[in-house]
Amino acid sequence: MPASTVASQGVKKTQSAAAAAANSGPKTRRATAQAVGPKAPGAKAPSKKEVDLKAFALRQKKEAQKQAQQAKDKVIRQRARAMHAAQCDDEEDNDDNDNATQVFDGLGDRDLDGHGHGQRRVPPLDEEEPGSEDDEDLDGPLDKDSDALLFNETFEGGSSDNEHRKGGHRSNDDDNDDNAVAVAAGDGGDDDMDVDVPSKPCGKITEKHFTPNTRRLAILGKRMNRRATAMKQPFPTDKHAYNMEILQELANEYKGEGDMINVFARVLASVDTQQELVQFLGYARSGFFTNCMAKAREWVPTRFGIPGKMKSTEVKEPVAWLMQDGHYKYGEVNIQNKTYNTQLLFGCEGIAHILRLEVFATKGGANIEIFREIVNARTIAPTKIALMLTFIEHALHEYSEGVYRHVEFSDTARSRYCFHLSSFNCIAVQAPIWAEDFCSSLYKLILTQSNKEFLLDVAADDLTKVDIKGLESNAVATRGASPLPSSSPPCSSPIRA
Repeated sequence: MPASTVASQGVKKTQSAAAAAANSGPKTRRATAQAVGPKAPGAKAPSKKEVDLKAFALRQKKEAQKQAQQAKDKVIRQRARAMHAAQCDDEEDNDDNDNATQVFDGLGDRDLDGHGHGQRRVPPLDEEEPGSEDDEDLDGPLDKDSDALLFNETFEGGSSDNEHRKGGHRSNDDDNDDNAVAVAAGDGGDDDMDVDVPSKPCGKITEKHFTPNTRRLAILGKRMNRRATAMKQPFPTDKHAYNMEILQELANEYKGEGDMINVFARVLASVDTQQELVQFLGYARSGFFTNCMAKAREWVPTRFGIPGKMKSTEVKEPVAWLMQDGHYKYGEVNIQNKTYNTQLLFGCEGIAHILRLEVFATKGGANIEIFREIVNARTIAPTKIALMLTFIEHALHEYSEGVYRHVEFSDTARSRYCFHLSSFNCIAVQAPIWAEDFCSSLYKLILTQSNKEFLLDVAADDLTKVDIKGLESNAVATRGASPLPSSSPPCSSPIRA
C-alpha cells in the first residue's frame, strides 16, 4: 500500500478519536447547568408541620407590619385633623351659627329674625378656629401612649386651657364616643342631668362633652361671653370667675326655661365641668379677637399702602411715624406728606371698617347679641373704639421691622387697650358733648355704610298728610249711627201650655 494512503488513514483515525473524545465530555455550559447531580446524602423533604409553621410565622410578621403601618397612618390622620382644626376659624363661630336657631327656639321676644351668619375670614388665623368635629376612626382607638405622644407633639409647651390656642386633639376612645352619643340621644330630662358624662378632654372642648341641658347653658354662655368681650370687658383679669359670673346671670335669666338654676347648681358641684365650661366659653372671646384681627390685617396695608412697592428699609419710616404719638388714630392721614387732621381725633377709618364687617355686615350669627345691644344703645361705646384701635395698632406693629412678621394677639395687648380707653375717657371728661356726638355719629356712619340706615328711623314721621282728627270724628259718627248692641239676653219664644 502506498505511503500516502497509509498517512491519510492515520489522519482520519486521529480525527475520529478526537471527535469521540469531544462527544464524551460536556458539550456546553447550558448542558452542564441542566445536568442534575446526585442528591446530597442525608437530605429529606420538609414535613407538612414545618411548612405550616413557617407560613404561620410569615403571616404573623405581615400582620404585625400591617398593624404598625395602620398605627402610623392613624397618627398622621389625627395630627392632620388637629392642624386642620387649628386653621379653621370659625370652628367656633360655625358652632355658634349652627346652633343659633336651636338655642333660641321658643325664647319669644328674644328672637331677632332675618339674621344669619355668612362672613368668612380670609387671612391667616391666630387661633383655631373653630371647631370641626372629629371624624370616625376606621382603624380603632389608639393606645394611650400613642395618644399622649400625639398630643405632646401637636401642642409642645402649650396648655389645654390656653384660650388663644383653640385648636386641639380629642381622644377617640370608643367608650367615650358611645357615652357622648348616648347622652346626646337623651330627652334632656332629670335622668340625663344627674351626672355629666363628658369625653376625656385632651385640648379642644366641644358640645359633645356636655349633657343636653348643660350643653344649652354652654351655648348660651358662649354667646353672652362674645357680647361681653365686645361690649363690656375684653381682657378680664380672672377668666374663671368672669365666665362663671356669665353663667350665673344666664341661669337667673332663664330660670323658668329648662330648669337652668338646677343645671347651674350641678355645674358648681363639679370642678371638672366648670373647667370645661370656662374653656368652652373662652373660645367665643378668642374667636372674636381672631375675626377682628384678620380684618385689621386686611385694612392696614390697604389704607396706608404698606409694604406696596416699598423696600423693607422704606417701610420702617412710615410705620414708625404712624406709631409715633398715635398718628394712625387721626383722620385724613397722609404718610407721604406726614400730615393728619388734629380736629379728627379718633377719626381713624379702620374703626368703622372693622365694626361694619364684623358686626353689621353679617346677618346675625355669633354676633347677633352684639348687634342687638349696639342698636338698642344707638351709639358706639368707648370700649369698642379702644378695642378697635388696639387691633389696628397691633396690625401696624407687625410691619415695624420693614416686613410683615406675624405676632399673635393675646392678653399682652391689655395694657394698650387700657391706654386707648383712658385716652378717650380723658378727652370725654373735658369735652363731653364732643364725645357724645362722636360716638353717635360713628354709629350712624356704620349703619349707612352697612345699608341699614332704616334702623335710624325710630319715630313715625310719614303721617304728616294724614288728617288724624278727621279719622277720629268719622269713626265717632259711624258708631253713633249704628244701633248699639243690647246687653240683655235674647228673648226666647213663650212656652205654650
